[in-house]
Amino acid sequence: MKEKLKNVKGITLIALVITIIVLLILAGVTIATLTGENGILTRASDASRETEIASVREQAQLNIASYVADKLKNGEDSTVNTPEKVQEILNNANTEGNKYYSGFTETGVTTPNGYEVPYEELYTTGTSGEETASKTVEDLVAGDRVYYDTGDTSVGEEGIIECIVLYDSSSEYGVQIISADTVGTVTLGDSDFNIAINLYNNAITTLNEKARDYLNETYASDARCVGSVPNNKNAESGYFTSSESYMTDYNSMFKNTDTNYETDYNQMTALGIASSNNYYWLASHYVNSHPTNSDFYVRCVNTSGNLYNFGYLCYISPSGFTNGGSISYGFRPVFTLNSGIKITNGDGETTPYTLVAP
Repeated sequence: MKEKLKNVKGITLIALVITIIVLLILAGVTIATLTGENGILTRASDASRETEIASVREQAQLNIASYVADKLKNGEDSTVNTPEKVQEILNNANTEGNKYYSGFTETGVTTPNGYEVPYEELYTTGTSGEETASKTVEDLVAGDRVYYDTGDTSVGEEGIIECIVLYDSSSEYGVQIISADTVGTVTLGDSDFNIAINLYNNAITTLNEKARDYLNETYASDARCVGSVPNNKNAESGYFTSSESYMTDYNSMFKNTDTNYETDYNQMTALGIASSNNYYWLASHYVNSHPTNSDFYVRCVNTSGNLYNFGYLCYISPSGFTNGGSISYGFRPVFTLNSGIKITNGDGETTPYTLVAP
């Protein structure tokens, strides 16, 4: 019996020692996983830091964009290219009670937890530190974003809207920009069939004239509705004729289908900017005629960026029934920028450039 007890005690002690060793190993692995260079806590801390830096950077860029917009409105110098100017703008835009940053260093804006957003990220492009004020619109490339002052304070931020470069200087159309989203709406058509015919036929002219409401000749030489021909905005098709007997009395009364829209629409699709916050008109006619009826549309684009022909302006059926329709869709103007206009601030991507008259 004594011998058995000795054996039992020996086995228990060995097992205990092994258990302690295993627990120590597991504890070491767990601590390394949590606190090592690539540990969970370290990665969580890195993510938190990057989120805080990005938040302060974004809010600072918004403050600077608002400052630039105000300066442009008043025709004043809007350049932001020194730490002192950044500090002045942020301090003027934020009171002590609502500051999202903690202060400034010689090299950047500090976040609440002491991280830093470099000044250069708020007023220069790229990594070279080259100031954008030395560039002109001829340096823009298709897809770049810019702020454009329409001169109409009823749209955007005090008249300033964000636009996208639709065609750059390498194109045959000059540098043309399009509003990033719709600016207001335009109603075409009428419930009176005879009035609707005239409004359908004059739709391209109507839409192009609407674009001129946003033309600021300080920055742009011309304005047109998207979907018109880029270098011949008032181009029209001939008149529609049909062999259907019920259309005999209406032949040559309606503008025919055209392909005006293709150049702009294909370019927008290639750049990924055809979608918008609302359905919007294209300055282009479309006729859908068959034995059961004839419909006359002005082309449009839906919010997903797809061509969308729904809702006729004029309708004719074989029974002799005629009808006119009235539709309101959004509007996206296109502007041809003046040569030599300077671009400053921003990077053209996350922060649009600002246009400055020479």
